[in-house]
Amino acid sequence: MEEGRAADISGEHIPNLIPIDDDIIHVLDVLCSGGFGAWIVGGAVRDCVLGRKPTEYDICTDATPEQVIESFEKTIPTGKKYGTITVKSGNSQFEVTTLRTETGYGDGRRPDIVEWGTSLEIDLSRRDFTMNAMAYDCARELLHDPFGGKEDLASGNLRAVGDAHHRLSEDGLRIMRAYRFMDRQENGIWLPDKQLSAALIDNRAMLALISIERIWNELERIILGPNADFVLARMNRDGVLPAIIGYPLPFESFELVTKLPSDLEARIAILFSSLKSLEVNDILMRLRAPKKVIKRCRHLHFLIDNTPAEHELRLYRMVVSKEVNTHISLASATGKVTSLIEKSLQYPTDITCLVDGEWLMKKTKFEPGMKLGRLKDWLYRIQIERGYTSIAQMETALCTIPWNEGDSSQWPKVQWP
Repeated sequence: MEEGRAADISGEHIPNLIPIDDDIIHVLDVLCSGGFGAWIVGGAVRDCVLGRKPTEYDICTDATPEQVIESFEKTIPTGKKYGTITVKSGNSQFEVTTLRTETGYGDGRRPDIVEWGTSLEIDLSRRDFTMNAMAYDCARELLHDPFGGKEDLASGNLRAVGDAHHRLSEDGLRIMRAYRFMDRQENGIWLPDKQLSAALIDNRAMLALISIERIWNELERIILGPNADFVLARMNRDGVLPAIIGYPLPFESFELVTKLPSDLEARIAILFSSLKSLEVNDILMRLRAPKKVIKRCRHLHFLIDNTPAEHELRLYRMVVSKEVNTHISLASATGKVTSLIEKSLQYPTDITCLVDGEWLMKKTKFEPGMKLGRLKDWLYRIQIERGYTSIAQMETALCTIPWNEGDSSQWPKVQWP
């Protein structure tokens, strides 16, 4: 590989720390052969120090955005104003960001003034946490870690780069990121040091300056984490979670979350199990969660406190369908009896209505319309509830219900409960 400009800070020689392929080698070589410095930074370095394979690679360079664009055939000016250019290489894309200094954070999210720089040390010093303030020179096989990120990873210590209050006051989203980074996945928890712990509480008002979509994105990842119970409980204790959702939650709710698999809607439903359905809807609407997430959350939230009766099992199974297993998980987590729910699994979910509109019109002399449709629904429900499999059975059912009288809008439908 080409050796580009050396960094202005010392590094630890660690061969083959980061696995790289031809696509990323091409990007690094082009930058370095042009006389620029190029380093892999951030999450990829953190993951490799932890022994994990990165899912994406970010690169920083002392080449200006214009020089990056000039150096490659295919680029996208993703965030050119802030120094980030997306470079296409082979079948991959990489974000290449110019080393920079920043001044002022008037909106609590982005710098007011950005100036291109040449110092890797200064660039790393403006990053959020020590574990994210490392860079790797692939050609020289040097890990640049001026703030002790590697040591913090080894000790399970979450620490801000420099003054924690200052770091969080620059960008309120770093508060959410701090809680997300507390989850070490299968390795447990990274505990924030005293300064960061205090800064998270003191700066929580900064969240009001962050777009709700960004908050939702981070909260979603926190809820899905293996140690979400600990992280959410800490957010609640620090006053951050109440500031986001606007409702108090009992401590027991957090303990229940990780009794479920990594299912976003199921975990949200159980997290908010102490709240009313309309309150759950209100929270998710304000967080601007996707409509399909809101719909499923409300459905699962309803299931938590509702169990089918023995005579409802066929209908329940047909209506709830694939969510029966989720219902079992929710009921088990909350200590409810699941025997009837499990019993429903013996019944089918792919039942097709035996009668059609033409058959019904011949039998009833009804004209096409809503009343005919409601009668078909009624018979379909009877078919499901009784396990009917033949037209003869459906004809008998038709003879036993008062379809020629009453308000058709009140006739039974295929729904549970």
